[in-house]
Parts: sequence; structure tokens; C-alpha cells
Amino acid sequence: MSQALALVVRFLVVLFFVRLGLRFLASIVRGASQPPAATGPRVDDLVRDRVCNTFVPRARALSAQVHGQPAWFCSEGCRDRALLQ
Repeated sequence: MSQALALVVRFLVVLFFVRLGLRFLASIVRGASQPPAATGPRVDDLVRDRVCNTFVPRARALSAQVHGQPAWFCSEGCRDRALLQ
């Protein structure tokens, strides 16, 4: 009787590892078939205000072109100071 029990336990262990391996392979195939994530700026990215050196979430920052380069600012005052320089 103990040999039969040992055989059942071995069979269950083998089935467990086979299932584990199949799930691993399925996740690799699923990951390879999905398109890569977007590489654009995230909403919660921080940008540095070059006038007062504070960091502001991009969604809340004011932007302007300064000397032909994009720049972000925490307030209208900082933006105006940068534009006057």
C-alpha cells in the first residue's frame, strides 16, 4: 500500500512541475506577442523649473520655448523671469 501511495505522490509532483513549466512558457509567449509599452512621457513625470530649481509634475507645469528649447516652470513668475533672460 505504501508503494502505491508513493507512486501517486510522485505522479502529483510531476504533474505540478509540468503545469508550472507550461504556465511559464505561456507567460513568455504572451509577453512576446504583446506590443511594447509606450515610451512617451508619463503623466506623473517630474520636470525641473530652471529658474527656482523646483520639481513640478509635468501635468501641472507651465511650458514655454526659451532660446528655442522647451522649458517647464512652476509658476508664471518663473516663466516670465526665464523669458526675460
